Amino acid sequence: MDQPAGLQVDYVFRGVEHAVRVVVSGQVLELEVEDRMTADQWRGEFDASFIEDLTHKTGNFKQFNIFCNMLESALTQSSESVTLDLLTYTDLESLRNRKMGGRPGPLASRSAQLNSKRYLILIYSVEFDRWG
Repeated sequence: MDQPAGLQVDYVFRGVEHAVRVVVSGQVLELEVEDRMTADQWRGEFDASFIEDLTHKTGNFKQFNIFCNMLESALTQSSESVTLDLLTYTDLESLRNRKMGGRPGPLASRSAQLNSKRYLILIYSVEFDRWG
């Protein structure tokens, strides 16, 4: 199973079509997202320990292979339990402030640089969580 497994799909984030390419090679996840309108591209390479540590920090630990399967399900829209969102740094800060019940604070001086980054968010919700 050392053969890289890859997937490329078109996915709509917030009304904008993107090409999403995923390659899993051993214990490494390679991800590329391209905005179809602007041709802007974002790439990342994440190893299994990074993914597992990140999921642990969210309070919903997933083993690397399970996470990759969930990502594939979200991309192919084969499960209603997993979806994706693509956020900017400002979007993340907005979510964080809403969750904390606070008001938006001053943006960092690096906000333009931070806003050029994109954060692919895998959202996992089980049936009864969606009704709340």
